[in-house]
This record gives sequence, C-alpha cells and structure tokens, in this order.
Amino acid sequence: MFHNDFVKSLFHWKSSDALLTEQFRTLRPQVPTMYLAIIINMVFLAIVSAPDVGNAVFITPALVSLVIAGRMIVLWRSRDAIVTATVPEMRALMNSTLVAAGIVAVGLVTWTEIIQRSDMAARTYVALFTALCTISTAGCLSSLPLAAYIVIGLGTVPISLSLIMTGDIMLASMGGNILLIAPLIVAKIHRQQMRLRQMVESRSVIAAEKRKANELAYHDALTGLANRRAFLNEIARAAAAQPPMPVAMGMIDLDGFKIINDTYGHHIGDALLVEAARRFQQLDLGDALIARLGGDEFAVLLRDVVTLEEARDRIAQLGRVFDQPFTVGTHVLRLRASIGMAQDVTHADTSLALIARADLAMYEAKRDRSPEIRLFTPDMEAMYRRRLLVEQALASSEENDLIVLHYQPVIDAATGRIIAFEALARWTHPTLGVISPAEFIPLAEQAGMTRAMTMHLLSLALDAASHWPNTIGLSFNLSGAELNSPTMAEQILALIKRHGFDPGRLSIEVTETALLGDFAAARSALSILQRGGVRILLDDFGAGYASIGYLRELHFDGIKLDGSLISSLMDSPSARDLLVGVLHLCNAIGAPVTAEMVESAAQHELLRTLGVQKLQGYFLSRPLTEEQALLACDRDHRLAASAAKSSVVLFDTRAVRHVA
Repeated sequence: MFHNDFVKSLFHWKSSDALLTEQFRTLRPQVPTMYLAIIINMVFLAIVSAPDVGNAVFITPALVSLVIAGRMIVLWRSRDAIVTATVPEMRALMNSTLVAAGIVAVGLVTWTEIIQRSDMAARTYVALFTALCTISTAGCLSSLPLAAYIVIGLGTVPISLSLIMTGDIMLASMGGNILLIAPLIVAKIHRQQMRLRQMVESRSVIAAEKRKANELAYHDALTGLANRRAFLNEIARAAAAQPPMPVAMGMIDLDGFKIINDTYGHHIGDALLVEAARRFQQLDLGDALIARLGGDEFAVLLRDVVTLEEARDRIAQLGRVFDQPFTVGTHVLRLRASIGMAQDVTHADTSLALIARADLAMYEAKRDRSPEIRLFTPDMEAMYRRRLLVEQALASSEENDLIVLHYQPVIDAATGRIIAFEALARWTHPTLGVISPAEFIPLAEQAGMTRAMTMHLLSLALDAASHWPNTIGLSFNLSGAELNSPTMAEQILALIKRHGFDPGRLSIEVTETALLGDFAAARSALSILQRGGVRILLDDFGAGYASIGYLRELHFDGIKLDGSLISSLMDSPSARDLLVGVLHLCNAIGAPVTAEMVESAAQHELLRTLGVQKLQGYFLSRPLTEEQALLACDRDHRLAASAAKSSVVLFDTRAVRHVA
C-alpha cells in the first residue's frame, strides 16, 4: 500500500485536476523561499571559502543570484497570469520546476566538489553547507514530491557518499548521518503529500455533496428539470435586472394525466412525466428555463423575448410535443396540454404574481378545452382578485353561514306532480354579490373545506325535507372530493339517522367528473350508501365520454340527462335522434330518466312524448326558498307549468306566486 501511494505521488501529471491545483497553490509561495535559501547558503559558503580558495569562488554565487533575481522578476510580472493559470499551464510550470530542481542539485554538487578539490581542509564545512542547502531546497519543494526527491537524489546523496568515501572517520560519520537523515526527509515529504491528497479528496467529496444538495434543492428529482424554487429565483433575477429583462412565461397543465395516473398506476404516470420532460428539453426555445412546478404542472420562462407573437410561437412548441402519443411499456397513451401565457409582466409585485397570471390564463384554456395558448388579460386579474376574496370569505365561518339552500322541483312527467326537490346551494355575499356554486365549490375543494360544508348543507336539507310529505324526495349533489373520502358515506348515513329521515327518500347526485378522481373509492362509497337505502343518480349524463362505461360498472337508481342534450332538441333532428338513443340505453338498464333545463313548452311536450319520466327546469319552476318549497307541497303536490315564457310560477291549489 505504501509502495503504491509513494509511486503515485511521483507522477503529478497523473493527479486529478483538484490535487494538481492544490499542489501548485502550495508550491507557488515556497519558490521564493527556496531561491533565498540557495543564495544564502552559496554566499556564506563563498565567504568562508574565499580566504583559502580565492575570490573566484564568488563568481558562481553571483551568476546564480543574477539568474534567480531575473527569475523572480519574471514571476512577479506574471503573477496575475500565474494566479489564473489553467490546469495544463500549471502542469507545464511544474514540469519546468522538475528540470530546475535537477539543475540546482547537480550544480550545487559540482560547485562544492570544485571548492573541496581546491582546498581539502574545506571539506567539513563545505559538505555541511551543501547538505543544509539541498535539504532546505527539498523542503521547499515538498508540494512537488518528485522535485524534492530529485534534489535529495542528485544533491544530498552524492555529497553524503563523497564524504563517506574520504576515509576520514569524522567526514565519513558526517556523510553517514546525512545519508540516514535523507530517507527521513523523504518519508516526511511523502506523509505531507498524503495529507494533502486526503485533504483534497475530502474537499472534493464535500464539493460533490454540495453539488448534489444543490441539484436536489434546485432540480426536480423525477424529471431532472428545474424545480419551483429554481424557477422562482430565476423570475426574481429577471425582474431585478437593470434594465428590466423582457420575459414571457408559459404555464402548462397536462389534461387527462390524473385519469391515466389513477388507472394505470403512479409508475406509469411518472414515466409519462419523464418522457414529457425529455421532449421539452429537446425543443429549441432559445434562452429559456423549463421547470416542473409539481404534479403534472410545468412552466417555461423565456428570457430573450422580442415580440408577443415570437414568444407565443416558441411556447406553442411545448403544446405540439403532445401531438404524438406516448408509449410507456405496453401502453400507448395520449395527452393534451392546456397552456396559459403571461408576457411583459416584469412589473408584477412578486414572482408569485407572475406565476398567478400565467396560471389564470392556463385555467382559462383548460376551462374552454382549447388547444390554443391563452394570453393573460387584465380581466383575468379581476377574476383572480375575486377568487382570493371568495377564498377568504369561505374561510370565515360568519360569511360561510350566508350559504343557503334553494329547492328546485322535480316533476313527474305523466301526472305533473312534484316527486322531489333538488337542493341547490345559493350564496349572496354582502360585497361580492351572488357567488354561484360553480365558482365557490371548486375553491372549497381546493381549500379542503367541502367536508364541513357538505355536512352542514345536507343537515339543512334533511331538516327542510322532514317537513315535506313522505312521498316527496330530496336530491343532493355530492362533490368529487367528498365522494372519494373513505368515511363520507358512513357520515352521511349517520346524519340521516340523526334526523330520523327515511334514506329511501334521499337521492345523492354524482357527476362523471366526480367519479374520475378515484373510481375505486367512489364505487365503494356509493355501494355503502346504496346498502344504507340511499338512491344514487348519475348527473349530467351525456356531457362526458365515459359514462356508458360507468353504467356498466355501477348500478344507478336514476339518470339525469345533461342540459346540452335538451337545449338543441327543438332545432336539430340529430339532437332528437341522439336523445332517443340515450333513452333506449337508459331503459335497457332500467334506470328512470330525468331531463333538466326544460325551458320551453315545446321541449316540455316533446320530452313527455318521448317517454322521459321526470322533468326539471325553469319552464316548470325556478329554485324555491325553503318556505316556498313547503307551500308547493300541497295535497296534490301538483305544479302547473306556465304556457307563456314567464318567470312566474303558479301553484295549482294555492294562490301563491313566486317571482323569480
């Protein structure tokens, strides 16, 4: 082991760049000391030898001093270049040091040998001075072991052997002593070199760990792209640049990723994200930073924006990577991206504001299901501020209590009787005005507030329905966030029991979108509710593309047609044909059908003719307050539809009018 390390220390040109740099750094300040030691020893030796040898002995020290002085001047003038020397330049300088060490060692031995031959009496002090000179020179060259060993091998050892061979007992003992000390000096230089090597290796390990930590801190572990932290830092740097750096940002969300991830497993989803990131990195986006912000959300920052159209074209490349399907294992998968863009917003208050603007534009693209890039506009800012205010209002229990329920009748198409009411949340805020469920329910889901809201509103609905005749049912919508909860079904059944409400009168409406989150959890929750006597309705049937699959997988107690199937019914023969086909499908599985959004007498009559069992819509009645719903529950529970396009709802047996 010692032999291998010793041999390895000789070949500095095979050292790592880090070790060679450290050797050069520690050797550089020792060179002037080495030159000074050589001059001092030579001058003193010349002074001592001059009385016996003559003044000619000063010629060599003088010449050497001039050479060293010239060398020092050169080193001084090139000090800046030496400090910034490259690794190849360092190697060249160290190689020249090896040559200089050999010349110094041979020169010293030759010069002292000449002095000794001129005056044999000078052997004692000449040998002593030369030995000290070579040893001190070797010590100064310890950072370059081979140079130090050359000085000892070509200088110290020959002088020692010369003394041993004189036959003089005193000189021989002096030579032997120096010869024995030489290996100790070599061993000391080797140990010093090993410590230097270990220090450099430890420093390299620490540097590698720091680089690794930096990679983890600023790079996404899955895809290798920049992460949110790195992205925010880069936005802040661009915004702080003087003059401000024109930038554009794109926010990318993968549509359909969650379904794939839940259906095929996280390992397939992860592979999909890695492949998407690889495709992104292959694009020529100019001076751009691509990052994965989390989940299936990516972002790109363009730092050399010239025009809006040019920025849009570059960001559009990100969307085109999804034109080709993704092959993951045996699965061929297709995705689409919703992309929002914000440009020239370096004056945003914070980097988070920039992301929020691009995010708003991206959600507009997602909402419209548009493949086109949506550019941020000021009206989106107003929507964003309103969204923040709604979120704050949701977090306030006092303002949250302003959410009330209205009840829209569901009518038996054959008899015109009210057979159920659908509970619909309504929120009129004192400053924000009317806030629709489509606006506040998604925000409540994101904030994790739907559990308490759902149980509170269901309790209000059950309390109101308890005052209705037993023949009138209650229909209540359940969001996807709560449908996927493992305990929500049991809590609903427990709440029904506390109210003493007949579970057969309660229908829980779920949409296809709600089933998409976690189908297995949703199926389990619906099965628990059905075993508890609750009816399950599939809402918005016909709005999506996978509902037929759900009809096969789940048993529904009823189907509610999406309003889009009804709205074009009177204008399009193909729409009527489609509706007839859907009704045949529902009849085949034995599920009663409810048509909602009935808004005209013609629609009402046609739906009855086609055999739709239940009807609901503004033509029949707008949603009613709790008191109005109770008034509608007369003995016949009958609601007469106005033949005119009026907002007035007339109840058959009571002189009650509700002006919507």
